[in-house]
Amino acid sequence: MRDGKPVLVRLPEMNFIDDKENKPVGIDAHIGRRPIAAFGNSDGDREMLEYTQGGGGARLMMLVHHDDAAREFAYGADSKIGTFSDALTAEAKMAGRSSA
Repeated sequence: MRDGKPVLVRLPEMNFIDDKENKPVGIDAHIGRRPIAAFGNSDGDREMLEYTQGGGGARLMMLVHHDDAAREFAYGADSKIGTFSDALTAEAKMAGRSSA
């Protein structure tokens, strides 16, 4: 309460880190249900895609590989930020869920 009115206050601490195994935690905290579609663009999205896939019924999981440095930002297995490993691509291809 401030001046007799209820207010929301953001504390100077991390709620959670929105990467890897914490992505499903954040999704559940914010939308309260398993998504039916998820789109990832780095290794840090693997768990979110797996969480989405684990639900019943039809689901859509997609990987977006940014490889055009002229129009946006190219990154791959050696990137310091937004790493998109060769293993992530290989896993999607092995599961038969990848196209170029």
